[in-house]
Amino acid sequence: MNGQKIGEYIASVGQRAVPPDVFDAARLCLTDWMSVAIGAGTEPAGRIVRETVAGWRSSGRASVLFGGTAAAPMAALANGTLAHCLDFDDTYVEAVTHTSAPVWAATLALGQEIGADEADMLTSFIAGFEVVAHIGHGLGQAVTARGWHGTGVFGRLGAAAASAALLKLDAVRAIRALGLAATQTSGLTASFGTMAKPFHAGKAAMDGVVSAQLAAGGMVGATALFEPGGGLDNAVIQDQSLHIAPIDFFGWRILDNSFKPYAACHLIHPSIDAARTLRAGNFDPGSVRTVRADVGALAAQVTGQTDGRPDTSLAGKFDLRYCVALALHGRDLSAADFREPWTMEPAVAALAAKVAVHRHPDMGFATARLTIETDRSGTLEAHVPVAKGHPGNPMSWDDMERKFDGLVAPFLRNRTGALFALLRDFGNGNVLPEIRDLLGGVKAWT
Repeated sequence: MNGQKIGEYIASVGQRAVPPDVFDAARLCLTDWMSVAIGAGTEPAGRIVRETVAGWRSSGRASVLFGGTAAAPMAALANGTLAHCLDFDDTYVEAVTHTSAPVWAATLALGQEIGADEADMLTSFIAGFEVVAHIGHGLGQAVTARGWHGTGVFGRLGAAAASAALLKLDAVRAIRALGLAATQTSGLTASFGTMAKPFHAGKAAMDGVVSAQLAAGGMVGATALFEPGGGLDNAVIQDQSLHIAPIDFFGWRILDNSFKPYAACHLIHPSIDAARTLRAGNFDPGSVRTVRADVGALAAQVTGQTDGRPDTSLAGKFDLRYCVALALHGRDLSAADFREPWTMEPAVAALAAKVAVHRHPDMGFATARLTIETDRSGTLEAHVPVAKGHPGNPMSWDDMERKFDGLVAPFLRNRTGALFALLRDFGNGNVLPEIRDLLGGVKAWT
């Protein structure tokens, strides 16, 4: 029975031997989480949620980035939203879920609230990640295609699992916590390109914490929701063409996590890689006549049904035509390319209008092919079999340090390297006080 196995898995987190590379992967998730959360410090969605949380005047020991302290659910809401504001955070592709945004937000908030040590936080995060990956594995594209945001569906379960592990719930109460989280499933892809999308991650983090706390207090939630055809899968995939698979928890799926080198929807990344490949040398974007983008079905559905003229920077992150045009103009597609105040550059708009998106059966989540007809160089083509950041073409710690520096240095300046080093050592001692001290200069974690 899936429910029993999930509950037992969470309850035994402290007794499980975790390999060093799995711990390292969790630290990489934390470092990425911190970089995108700090890098979003000026984002309106993060500010609005943070100010709303402050207005609730909750009492607690959990740190709110850029905003004092609050009760754990409130801090999880604020920090989880912030971590997804730039749409630059990691993705477990088989569940199409931005896992770290809600799960690390919940883990850090509740961990501080109850005074958990960093080793417990690290192992609890790993448990939360594995629950997301095992429940959501293979369902992500189907869930997304039907209009659900995987982060709101599966990320909420991971936040509840990590919180239950931190609270050391027994197997029965742990699966009840997940049942309470599952009944709050939400998040619509129709909200992509608006502030509601990062709110999905924050609300998932908050609901995960609350669900575990309620289960600890004795509240009972449905425990059969995670069986094949048991309720959750039938609700989000109503044609019942796919079901949650039997769960065994063999292996470590956190090792198959994907990280983003670009601050745009992950589905666009292979097309960006292809455009950057073609941009090398003496490429002249003004000589382009046509651009054909062959992409997977999900990329075509979520990011290809646009006109290349987004009306906001947020919408631009989900516009494949626009992002390809940016890349062909030599832009890095970093967070700086999507910051407000933002305007549509005429040359980029003109090139985006020449991009035609085609759904191709040979292309998947991480693959794409661009074919460009030019006046000067004839036909140019680039095929990307595995986009940068995915298993098979992963980001290294050196890659992560470059991303971290670009996002964090505007806020921390010469303290950026010290924070990176502390995060890379998280769980080996007691570095949170030093992290709080470093972030105190930007009024965070104080």
